[in-house]
Amino acid sequence: MGRIFDGIKQFLESHFETQGFEPADDNAEGDATLAFRLEDEDGREWGCLAVASEDTEQLLFYSVVLDNVKPPQRPAVMEFLTRANYGLQVGNFELDLDDGEVRFKTSIDVERAELTEPLCKNLVELNLAMMGLYYAGLHGVMSGELTPAQAITKIEED
Repeated sequence: MGRIFDGIKQFLESHFETQGFEPADDNAEGDATLAFRLEDEDGREWGCLAVASEDTEQLLFYSVVLDNVKPPQRPAVMEFLTRANYGLQVGNFELDLDDGEVRFKTSIDVERAELTEPLCKNLVELNLAMMGLYYAGLHGVMSGELTPAQAITKIEED
């Protein structure tokens, strides 16, 4: 498909030997995607999406929460994600206010650069670590069991 897509696909296939990768059709912007579900060592599951933009020479990796936030909880989740994002040096949480999708994004620009295994590893592993770190707090806020401030405090104390 292209050097960026081929590079991330090769990395993901070797890094996640048991995962079932689903190459998706090119989307409207001409980007190629790979989608799969991941279950971490604690049994938590979320979706993953690698987006290779050959035109802009960028690679994006998303961890996507499987349950969308219901409209009444969106303001609280928005506050939680804002608190979580503050101070992050690499990556960020996003909330789609229309449908309630939450995801964590890391990205890299590989214009005039080689997409190496260490770059792919950094992109993906940081992303998965951040989703894992904030997962329980996010779900606590989504369910209404925790306030955004309580969830962040609990994460920072652990």
